[in-house]
Amino acid sequence: MRRRSMRFVCSLVLWLPLCAAVAQAPALPPALPIDSTYALRLRDGSTLVGRLVAQSADTLQLVTSAGRMAMARASVREVRLVHARELHDGEYWPEDPHGTRLFFGPTGRTLAQGEGYFSDLYLFFVNAAVGVTDRFMIGAGMSVFPSGDFFGNNVYYLTPKVSLVRGDAFNVSVGALAGFAGHTTGSAGMVYAAATNGGPDASFTYGAGWAYGGDRLKGDATLLLGGTKRVSRHIALMTEDYVFTGSAGGYVLPMYGVRFVGDRITTDLGLVNFAGRDATPIFPGLPWVGFALRF
Repeated sequence: MRRRSMRFVCSLVLWLPLCAAVAQAPALPPALPIDSTYALRLRDGSTLVGRLVAQSADTLQLVTSAGRMAMARASVREVRLVHARELHDGEYWPEDPHGTRLFFGPTGRTLAQGEGYFSDLYLFFVNAAVGVTDRFMIGAGMSVFPSGDFFGNNVYYLTPKVSLVRGDAFNVSVGALAGFAGHTTGSAGMVYAAATNGGPDASFTYGAGWAYGGDRLKGDATLLLGGTKRVSRHIALMTEDYVFTGSAGGYVLPMYGVRFVGDRITTDLGLVNFAGRDATPIFPGLPWVGFALRF
């Protein structure tokens, strides 16, 4: 039974991105409002941003930074209206495609229905998630350390998340990280609540989580403080800090670094440290590397 559960999580990691990709049908209505700015995702994977000035049954004519051009509708996979907050002195800054998470911990945001992502940390920790509705998303992850008993010697987890408040500048969610290992029985992980204030260019996240083992909570709350600050089209500064309370009080685990932002891909490069009581911080910190691909 336990091995069957492990295979189920493995299947979710593989199938969730596929489900998200299938759910996102090209949104290309027969008539688009003229004089609005759009981001067109083309079938070759590139993205074109421009103001729509004319259209026909077969073509779209846009004014871009490179001039006026006509695009065949058949070459467009999907189209999205560009909001004013995504334009900076006329330059298009794509929104962070991985805005539901910081380096590792959650923000108060959730994926929209049909959206999904695949992420990888340190090469050996993979995760996938999909928005089932605008207010509920589910993820699954696992470690992939090579072993003679692959299923028995790795860890697995599920990450459900429910949005309580969903808006442009304020979001609140509750969720869990429910994990288990191959050679143990029962589940262990964390339940949490997280809130995020701010928009895509600057935000502050705060929350609290409680560890659990089996069917009961263990210990006191761990506090989360984090945030992001966009400094250019493709770079955001990011921090994610944990404050331990109760018997473990007096310790802080800070994470700090940068996120490189693309239309669909983010790459996180950061440092992790540990401070408090008799702990001596490591300068400048232990490296953190991760990336995520949005579907």
